[in-house]
Amino acid sequence: MNIVLTLLAVVIFLVILLFITALRIIFTFNSDKENINLTLLWLYPFLKAVITNEGPKLMLSVYLLNRNIMKRELGVGKSKIRANKLELIRQVKTTDANVSVSYGFRDPFITGVACGAINIASQFINIDSVNQNPDFVADNDYIYVDATAKVNLGSALLNLYRTHKNSSGD
Repeated sequence: MNIVLTLLAVVIFLVILLFITALRIIFTFNSDKENINLTLLWLYPFLKAVITNEGPKLMLSVYLLNRNIMKRELGVGKSKIRANKLELIRQVKTTDANVSVSYGFRDPFITGVACGAINIASQFINIDSVNQNPDFVADNDYIYVDATAKVNLGSALLNLYRTHKNSSGD
């Protein structure tokens, strides 16, 4: 009986932590190395998920207390994105969103257009800071993005539940 009460207390504690502790998101993209990396941290080092590209495949690795507990390939492009999934993404509220972008194109005109487009887009997206480093005299085309944000996991999961409940018509 004590084990059941202890497990119940741990589950309740983790549910409370879902609403108190934010999920930290770190995204990096490097076009020179053709590298994409998305890291999700919650109560680090308790839980960490990393999505990276290994050749043409996207791989998901999940770590619990810095021990790899799962590694598998993500299936991308096989299913159609439905409108309610896009709506869920819109409902997720990020905080402390910071983006650092370095880019350069052989044509300075394209670099200028990209600079203006990023400035315009940052006005419509909830981003706390955007740091741009355009290179107007680049010898080759490159893009490097480093972005971080925080998401309240509890409210995001509640939004997922509400969206699923409304779409199923219950």
